[in-house]
Parts: sequence; C-alpha cells; structure tokens
Amino acid sequence: MEPRQHDEFISQVLSTIEEAEVLTIFFPNLAKALVVDLRYNYEEGPMVKVVNQVNSMEERMHSIEKMRPLLGRVRSIAGIPWTKSVVTLKENEIIDRLQQRLVTTGMQHYTANEACEIAFRNLQEAEYAQWISLIKAESPLYKTIWEQKN
Repeated sequence: MEPRQHDEFISQVLSTIEEAEVLTIFFPNLAKALVVDLRYNYEEGPMVKVVNQVNSMEERMHSIEKMRPLLGRVRSIAGIPWTKSVVTLKENEIIDRLQQRLVTTGMQHYTANEACEIAFRNLQEAEYAQWISLIKAESPLYKTIWEQKN
C-alpha cells in the first residue's frame, strides 16, 4: 500500500503540531476551537479542550492563562483555521498526530487517546448541531435565500 500523500496545508499542520507549545485549531463555521496546551508541570498535565471561538490570538492566550494559572504565561501559540469538515481531522491524521504529541509530553497513551476522542466527539456534535440549525434556517452564521412562510 502506498503511503498517504498530504497536501501542503496538511503537511504544515502536522509540522506545527510537532513544534507548538500551545495549538488552537479554530473552526470559523462552528464558532469553536480545539485548544491543545502541551505545557505541563508536577501539578497539571497537558490539556485538550473544545472551547468557544474568540476574536484574537491575544484573547485566546489570555483565556488559556486564566484556565491554567499554574503554568504561567503562554510563550507561543499556533493558530490554524480549519474550514473543512470535522471528520477530515481524522482522515488527515491530525487527531493521531495530536495523540502522539501528547504521549511524547509524558501523557499515558490511553489518556491521550481518550482526551482527543472526547474533543473530536464534541466537535462532531457542534458540527451536527450547526447542520440542524442550518436546515431549520435558524443558524446565525448563514442566511437563507428564501422566506419562511408561516
């Protein structure tokens, strides 16, 4: 079987996962972000969490520092916009790479797998809810081209 070829964007994302201290993959279409904070100390391990989208990277850094005050200031953060479907995170090995990176920070394999799976399911649920609101013409992110008759 031939190894999977990635496009340039996916290759850059995979490379960023290997280098980032804090990574946020934000989903403009869902108004959500997957935040992966790989910093840790004796009291607190790495974090994987789905959160609401913010207006800037500075705001994201501040929110992470507020969530994790024992780890101090965020020195660097990588932001990646993800406009593709949530399932493409798995199809393009993004989730697998995140799990591997968590394990290299000392997190147990099972714990890393569980954290990534929970975050992935949360994103899928947000995407599903968005589709339902879109179908019902209730989404604030989209406008319909027809009027609903009552």
